[in-house]
Amino acid sequence: MEKFVDLHTHTTASDGTLSPRELVARAAALGLAALAVTDHDTVEGLEEACAAGHKLGMEVVPGIELNSLYGELQVHVVGLYIRPGDPSLAAFLRQRVACRERRNHRMVAALAAAGVPITWEEVETLAAGTVTRGHIAHLLVGKGLAPTVGQAIGDWLAKGRPGYVRMEGATPTECIRAIHDAGGLAFVAHPNQILRGDPVSSMEICRRVILAGADGLETRYCQFDDRWRERTEALAEEMGLLRSGGSDFHGALKPGLKLGVGYGDLAVPYAFLEAIRRTWDGRTEAAPNR
Repeated sequence: MEKFVDLHTHTTASDGTLSPRELVARAAALGLAALAVTDHDTVEGLEEACAAGHKLGMEVVPGIELNSLYGELQVHVVGLYIRPGDPSLAAFLRQRVACRERRNHRMVAALAAAGVPITWEEVETLAAGTVTRGHIAHLLVGKGLAPTVGQAIGDWLAKGRPGYVRMEGATPTECIRAIHDAGGLAFVAHPNQILRGDPVSSMEICRRVILAGADGLETRYCQFDDRWRERTEALAEEMGLLRSGGSDFHGALKPGLKLGVGYGDLAVPYAFLEAIRRTWDGRTEAAPNR
């Protein structure tokens, strides 16, 4: 019987609603063959996740998701098989968290100036770990200002909306280098989100980021339709890339989105992870002191 994995998930260490231990337990209960924990700009949940995986006999891949800026556009880069304790990664993340915190405070201030009844203290109560834009959106939903987190981001926090603040981003090249320096492999995440409504430009930017040193891209994602799967698979085939994929699971923060299967039709084969591991093993053997 074919085995499946989920290589893009989040916990309470960033903006998920399940603890690392709970997330791993759910993956095991669902029969997934492996799980990557890829919280935003933090490795704080990895020790707990890996310990839970060891206890449950569940393969857990240590990962991370980094936000980068390509000009004015956000490009997310997922790292897999990173070393959580790597000192160079820790220094990079301290810079990223400081930038994220400045932006979060400015978004809350902008919303308050626009008449939205919101305070920083309210946002903090929702976040056990790294505060993200999703936490602010979740609070807006709780205040009845939007029906869903996605709608809250679109109405209040996206470019041109009252709470928008430009992210202080590292470049894709810097994010890829940080992942590589920590011994991991770098993947362009959900290219459909780079420039929504313009798949041709999105894929061209994706190609440029890959040429900057990424090892692969997500060819399976919870929001992909058949056309997006075809686009990403074609690029992976053309450029000889590794393939990854996942649900981008956040727990209750994204209602209706399920671990492993996304919105119902996601299936990331274990063969993807086997190919990733072979490449990672080869690099580790070639540079054992990394």
